[in-house]
Amino acid sequence: MTPLFIRRGRLLLAILLVLLALGTWWWRSCSVSDDEPISAEELATWQAWQDSLRAAGQAGEESEMEVRAELFPFDPNHDDSLTLRRLGLTPWQVRNMMKYRRKGGLWRSPDDFARLYGLAPKDFQRLRPYIRIRPEDRRPTYEERYISLPAERPQYERVEKYAPGTVIDLNLADTNELKRVPGIGSYYARKICRYRERLGGFVHVRQLDEVEGLPSGISTWFKVDDSARPQTINLNRATFKEIVRHPYVSYEQTKAIMRYREKYGPMRDWRDLSLFKEFTPEDFNRMKPYFVIK
Repeated sequence: MTPLFIRRGRLLLAILLVLLALGTWWWRSCSVSDDEPISAEELATWQAWQDSLRAAGQAGEESEMEVRAELFPFDPNHDDSLTLRRLGLTPWQVRNMMKYRRKGGLWRSPDDFARLYGLAPKDFQRLRPYIRIRPEDRRPTYEERYISLPAERPQYERVEKYAPGTVIDLNLADTNELKRVPGIGSYYARKICRYRERLGGFVHVRQLDEVEGLPSGISTWFKVDDSARPQTINLNRATFKEIVRHPYVSYEQTKAIMRYREKYGPMRDWRDLSLFKEFTPEDFNRMKPYFVIK
């Protein structure tokens, strides 16, 4: 045999193999089998449908590709495969829908159904008025997602402010008392309380200047009792997180404290930290009411 004959024979064989593969795929696409098990209820629905077709004068049982399309309200997220076939969808389209649903997919709106693979635009327009999406499955509207307007304007409670000359204890005042100070509303009242908690308590009214945004001169409404004893932290026992959380100790200063403890053991007094460049005398003065070395 000549080489030309051999090449033509191989080409013919390749074409036959491709045609065989395509034929197998087409036969499986048109098969009545489905990946979803058919329940007794579905079989009964199918049988009733076939009976109605025969009663209407249909000649014999129709094949799947000859099913007469019906129009009725349907839910693409929950209806069974036989119900979907009655709409005129092909077997492979229904199979793809079932696979999509098993993987957790949902059609969130009727328009989403237009993306079903192989669904012609004219078929979608035919089915669109009958698509029903459950409230729990549908996509939130723009207003529901981004705009949350109260039904009525909220009624804000009028807060009676303190008279001039009133002085309250900065460590004992709660948010309700703080809001009665002129210039302080709910936002700054919560901010003062959170800062007081991080500190462990105020030792001087000047510390209010460390709360960003407060009106100038606000400290004249407050006092700090001379006997106030803030919560203290033992620098030899506290964890990294407990130390760095305090407003008066930076991340780098906390690392220096931990390095000293790992290398030399417990500190004996503040002079042990004075060797570190991370600390200044001003830092020690602020820290001493809140930290102990023992």
